[in-house]
Amino acid sequence: MPPLLPTRPLPQPLESTIGYLLRLGGANGFPSLTWLQAYRKHMGLPAQDFEVFFEQATGHGSPALLNLWGPSSALLPIRPEKRLGIKNTYWNLRYRRWCPECLREHGYWRAEWLLTLQIACPVHRRLLHELCPSCEQPVGWYSGELVRCRCGGELAQVARIEVTPPLQAIASLLSQKFATACERISSTLLSDSGLDLLLADVHVARLLELLWTLGCYTHHRALKIPLKVQHHHRIEVALPVLESAAQILWGWPASFQDFMAELSDPAQRQALDLHLFIGLHLKALSKALNHPELHFVRQEFERFVTANWRGVIVDRHRFTDQHLTAVQPVITGKEAAEILGISRKKVVVLVSEGHIQGWYPATKGSRRFLVVDRESVRRFQQGCSGGLFTLVEAARYLGTSRPRIRLFVAGGLLKPAFKPNEQKEHSAHWMFEQAELDRLLGGLSTQMHSTPDCDSLISLDQICRGRARDGADLVTLLQAIQAGALAIIARDPCQQGLKGLLLDRSRFNAWFAARLPEKQIFALAAAARYLGLKEHVLNRPGFRGGHFV
Repeated sequence: MPPLLPTRPLPQPLESTIGYLLRLGGANGFPSLTWLQAYRKHMGLPAQDFEVFFEQATGHGSPALLNLWGPSSALLPIRPEKRLGIKNTYWNLRYRRWCPECLREHGYWRAEWLLTLQIACPVHRRLLHELCPSCEQPVGWYSGELVRCRCGGELAQVARIEVTPPLQAIASLLSQKFATACERISSTLLSDSGLDLLLADVHVARLLELLWTLGCYTHHRALKIPLKVQHHHRIEVALPVLESAAQILWGWPASFQDFMAELSDPAQRQALDLHLFIGLHLKALSKALNHPELHFVRQEFERFVTANWRGVIVDRHRFTDQHLTAVQPVITGKEAAEILGISRKKVVVLVSEGHIQGWYPATKGSRRFLVVDRESVRRFQQGCSGGLFTLVEAARYLGTSRPRIRLFVAGGLLKPAFKPNEQKEHSAHWMFEQAELDRLLGGLSTQMHSTPDCDSLISLDQICRGRARDGADLVTLLQAIQAGALAIIARDPCQQGLKGLLLDRSRFNAWFAARLPEKQIFALAAAARYLGLKEHVLNRPGFRGGHFV
């Protein structure tokens, strides 16, 4: 086992791993970080992790490692958990970045300074530095001493540069989130400002992705791929990106709504495809920020689409969720058919007859897609009282037969919501609204009669069984009722549908007596009654089974 180094300083809270290696070398007379390679070669140390080297070179145990965070030197790789799940894009190991006052007061390099998007000091409220005040060149980790540039310039003696309040708020939030991820403070100790409450449950790794994505799509929206920005580790490049993201989060959610309005295409508000309306950048933005911790971004995106787009959400829009689909004002013809429980062909007929509102949006291809207004479907469904009936169901509801339903339609008594053509006239293809069937039954306001068998009332069933051959058939009676010549005054609770409709007997007799002189053709029995003769008098061989004029 190699001997311990003569001077072995303890790691400070939230100190960067690579910064500690620089400080450890400086305490033992090695001014630059290049001492690691020379030391390992001189001592004959094999390739090893940082944790093994730390214990062999300093003798400090595992508790001391709890203060070190962030990437290490390439010669001494560190455990992945020390990187806090942060992508390599957001770690800056090319050049140093520091707060002069913190460096002068504490004498070590904080781990949060390695973050690409941490460009301000939350304690001293000033911009971090990466250029030497003497040579005005970036200071690398392998050149220069702990607090001096390779040119000899003092890194702790740099002029102060102020930052804007939104940028200062982002810097403070990043510092708090970083300390929380390192288990140095509790998330309950964060402030109760609007920005902190909005991002309360967001991990520092997701916060960096949020800041970088919003900032790039705002500041570099002219680029084809805004996220691919060269030299993003430099403060001069990261500063405008971070300021753009800070402005959006500072004014959330109104600023984000304005940002999405600028990226979308107002001319495509009625487009069938959502991608045409939101554009490539907004589509990519919605996919980039799809982590559950960033749910508030998804909510604002869905609110914007719902308020501004009049197209249809279909299965191919996989980045939309069930809530947005449920509140979207426009749906496809297929969805309308599923809601109403009918076929798409019947939906087309309902649209053509004006029962519901629908149209065919213009598309680049030759295919036509029917889209329907969701509210009109809801109104139609409520107008139907939730009921749409086939021919069999309508016959059962009215208490009659299917041929009679066809007679009612032919006589204008019923208006079907959908009527098939002659080639496909199947009972399941017909469709009737419940309101139309209730209208034929005299309306829902007709009351039940407690004594339907009294002499003052007569039912349609009794009339049809006794007077149908005399001209009082069911179709004629219903036409007279709709014309106002007869009136339904009650219902028989023991009979279903049309059979239970009750009329005033005296009014019916008067109507029937007035109708007899108008008849031009009589059956044998009716003719005998009309002439006041016996049937056998007219029942001669030449007239048997015939009619009289």
